[in-house]
Amino acid sequence: MLKNYFKIAWRSLSRSKWVGAINILGLTIGMTAALLLFLVVSSELSFDKFQSKYEQVYRIYTQDKTQDGLEYTPGVANPFPDALMSEKLGFEKVVPVIVHHQVQVNVQRDGNSQTPEKHLAEDLFFSTAEFKDLFDLEFISGSEKALDEPDQVVLKQTAAEQYFGKWENALGKSIELTNGISLLVGGVVTDIPANSNFYFDLLVSYVTIRSHQDIFGYDLKEWGSTGSNFQVYVLTDSNADLTMLQRQLDGFSKKHFEGRGTSIKSHRLQPLSEIHFNADLEPLSGRTVRKSTIQTLVLVGLFILVMASINFINLTTSLAIGKSKEIGVRKVMGSSRAQLIIQSLGETFLSVLISAGLALILANLLLPFLDKIADVPAEVNLFQPVMAGFIILLLLVLTLLSGFYPALIISGFKPIQALKNKFQGAEIGGVSVRRGLVVLQFAIAQILMIGTLIAVRQMNLVQETDLGFNKEAVYYMEVPSDSKENQRIETFKQELLRIPGVMTASMHSDVPSSDNNSATNFYYDQKSEDIPFPAFLKFADEDYFILYEMDFVAGTGYPASDTVRNVVINETMAKKLMIPSADEAIGKLIRLGSGQWVPITGVVRDFTVNSLREEIKQLVITSRNSQYRQVAVRLGKSAGQATLTSIREQFELVYPEQILTATFLDESIARFYESEQKLALVYKLFAGLALLISCIGLYGLVSFMIGQKVKEIGIRKVLGASVGQITYLLSREFIIMVFVAFGIAIPLAYFMMKDWLETFAYKTELSAGLFLLVMFASLVLTILTVGSKAIRAAIANPVDSLKDE
Repeated sequence: MLKNYFKIAWRSLSRSKWVGAINILGLTIGMTAALLLFLVVSSELSFDKFQSKYEQVYRIYTQDKTQDGLEYTPGVANPFPDALMSEKLGFEKVVPVIVHHQVQVNVQRDGNSQTPEKHLAEDLFFSTAEFKDLFDLEFISGSEKALDEPDQVVLKQTAAEQYFGKWENALGKSIELTNGISLLVGGVVTDIPANSNFYFDLLVSYVTIRSHQDIFGYDLKEWGSTGSNFQVYVLTDSNADLTMLQRQLDGFSKKHFEGRGTSIKSHRLQPLSEIHFNADLEPLSGRTVRKSTIQTLVLVGLFILVMASINFINLTTSLAIGKSKEIGVRKVMGSSRAQLIIQSLGETFLSVLISAGLALILANLLLPFLDKIADVPAEVNLFQPVMAGFIILLLLVLTLLSGFYPALIISGFKPIQALKNKFQGAEIGGVSVRRGLVVLQFAIAQILMIGTLIAVRQMNLVQETDLGFNKEAVYYMEVPSDSKENQRIETFKQELLRIPGVMTASMHSDVPSSDNNSATNFYYDQKSEDIPFPAFLKFADEDYFILYEMDFVAGTGYPASDTVRNVVINETMAKKLMIPSADEAIGKLIRLGSGQWVPITGVVRDFTVNSLREEIKQLVITSRNSQYRQVAVRLGKSAGQATLTSIREQFELVYPEQILTATFLDESIARFYESEQKLALVYKLFAGLALLISCIGLYGLVSFMIGQKVKEIGIRKVLGASVGQITYLLSREFIIMVFVAFGIAIPLAYFMMKDWLETFAYKTELSAGLFLLVMFASLVLTILTVGSKAIRAAIANPVDSLKDE
């Protein structure tokens, strides 16, 4: 029986080659999109789910309540972990984790060379042996006990192989950080999976920080500052009462932070399951993605599949006239309605099956380009168990979604009318149903078109917005901190200024727009109470403002100094301090943390401190040589590759032990918006696919409706109707459908994109003109698609159309 159904399905598909090809094309496009988007979504949703304590691990983050609202930091104050470990509260384990990014590691292999090998580690963690109790580590050499000893390190397997040739050779060997700290390899673990926000190259014992606080720049007794790279994680009992734990944590916060400043600091528990999806609280390593982005990808995938199914339904029911006699004969010969439904679904399944095969091939070919629209691990592939389950589910859903309605219509033909090939449109599914489906198609297409325009406009706004400084032709390098004096950096800066093509240079902690959120409590105007909001900090030399071409609204920059002698504040800080005018801020005194009182020399015009997703923060810029980690240069018009080569050579002379890590400022700023750029590209691609599928579906419905009106068109022509009148008659209702679809699309697209734009502090306006532009484009597309078919029908010979079959 099944073999017979398959034969009939294949013959039916072969008989209607053109329509079959269109159906398969639409389904292939839809399934290819679904397969690729499923890979992206499943990869994002799988982050850290392999951790055996996934449901029991929480991060403690800091909430700071100021007079202007709430501010959040993923990190905690430096003494926080030690205090929490001593008091424990109701947590089973308390684990501090500090992360350093882009760390150079020097390795002396075999002792045969005086010059060590230089390697760059993406992420270095400091933690305790209990890290293994929270996060799954598989030791293939040594053990976690190394993390209880100072100056010991655990390497991931690939790092051990990179440093020592074979991971078996690593145990007991030494590596050196550029600050002079030598670390003994006490263990090797298998690589952490790529779908983790706890991906490290090196895991160093936390007591190493405790033993070398000055060298690493941490004061484990300083409660006044909080850094995002200094985090703490806790393990709870599987049956823990989270409400009770939060109350205990509130009590702990009150005990240690009450009276420290006028802001109210408290701490909250964040489940491990939420870390990957909260872009406002950055993870230790890896990256985040907003849940709204995942929902958008899922929605886009569903949109494309639904549109492909609608096409299939429209074209299949349009062919029903041609199959009516076959159905009539089968009914007369005794076929039941159930058998006809199964046969029709079998034909649909065959089309879906062929489309799935083609989609797998196409998706596999497109896989190398997937990183252009999403962040996916390099090793992601289509051939995995979860994908097999998704494909099977896709086959079943698409077969039912695309085939069930046509099967009901075809199997419902009355034998006598079917044999005579005479029945009304309502008896083959009704034009109104297909109209509704096409309206739905166009509504989806218009939603994607609106989304595309808004995303593109927002990205244009990001690129064109005045950041408050000049980002062009700025080349900056990471430099090591030698000591508190940081002696070589000044030499390096002066040597760079001698290079032809270098206009000016500056030493600083970070560039104007960065992901740095370093902050401290502070005092103003010689008052003993600290200000009820933190001061965000940037450390820079006196040339910082010149290099980045910043404007001052009052005062000037400060003179050269190795320590904090003067400060510059931004306009936002002046406003938050309620200074009547910028000029009145000049000469006022500020004290940062437990430092000395120093004067304000200038108020700089507000510039973008982080990304355009965030409001401009209240900022203090001051000099402190020990905090400089970067040197930047502005290149002149004459600068070329020779200039960059000279910079590189000078770096190697001053820092022979260091790997050069350098980039152009405009490129680093562009990386802030990579995810949004990729989402904009997703909209562009799938809006194009949606329009293509819509046109295919529209063409199918027009063909069907013209087929139903062949004699009517012939009679109208005989009675004197012009080509234009007939074309208008056939096109009018489709134009109405576009307007109906537009009415559906406007509110849906508006609320979807409004929610996305809320992630930006500076956003484009949702103007009426933008929506009208999409409607106009849809009308033009409809007129071109429908008009071409309608004109051909209008100019056909009426004699042929009036012949009785």
